[in-house]
Amino acid sequence: MEILIRQQLSDAERHQNADALKDTYKLIKSANEGRSALDSSESFSSDLYVLCAEQAYKMGFLDISRDCLQMYFKGKPPATQYLGRAYLCNSLLHSPVSTENLEQFEKFIVNLLKTIDFALGDLRYYFLIYNASVIYWRNIRPFLKPGFRHFLISSLSQIVPALKHPVEEDKVWTAELMIELLECFLDASRTKEASEFSITAAEFIKENAPGKYKQIFSLMVRHKLVEVSQIEDELENSASLTIVYKIQTINLQLDKNEIPPEVTADLTEIYELLKESKKKLNRNES
Repeated sequence: MEILIRQQLSDAERHQNADALKDTYKLIKSANEGRSALDSSESFSSDLYVLCAEQAYKMGFLDISRDCLQMYFKGKPPATQYLGRAYLCNSLLHSPVSTENLEQFEKFIVNLLKTIDFALGDLRYYFLIYNASVIYWRNIRPFLKPGFRHFLISSLSQIVPALKHPVEEDKVWTAELMIELLECFLDASRTKEASEFSITAAEFIKENAPGKYKQIFSLMVRHKLVEVSQIEDELENSASLTIVYKIQTINLQLDKNEIPPEVTADLTEIYELLKESKKKLNRNES
């Protein structure tokens, strides 16, 4: 039976064959109920429940996916990668489509974090953590707007540290999620936590993802998470950071409906710095 199920699943995947998927599901279902059309004494690996659930989800057969996962979990599955994949597939079945259904959002998060908690126990399963973080990012878009980011703080605070890995970590990806977590703290007006986290995040990003440093530096200046005395050396040694700093300090005044008295001088300096930066870029390219 197992060979037949795997063949049909392979056919369903290669050719997006709905009939092959449904036939596979019927075999799995009948075997699970003890009414196999083949040899009822013949068993199959529990990973097939998960493989069928994953393929059914990809092809839009959500009821089949749910049922396969229910059968899988009822069987007290072993702690292999398929357990983590089952949690992840279950998470996808509860993907939030709007900010209105918070119950669905919570189920999505709970199952996704189960995937991560499971994978943290074995470095071999780090790929599950990374995959979970990508799925998370793709599905929480409805909450990436003012007034809703605070719903992401708890989950992002667990995902970001989970991404750390001695070899395989995608540090640029980790940096991107760190910046998003900082924005969540700011959106929730949790300034103290934002300030504390920004220090850790800025150090990590500066060392591991320098291309994103200006982004977090800009947030820190705009929201007064850093004192001028803390960044004086950086401003002296970086024209681009000086430009960011001056633009954001102007924006801070404009937020208060005030026009800074030194705005003309600052804009002139920004303009000169931009011209000089362009000259250096042209010289490097020639």
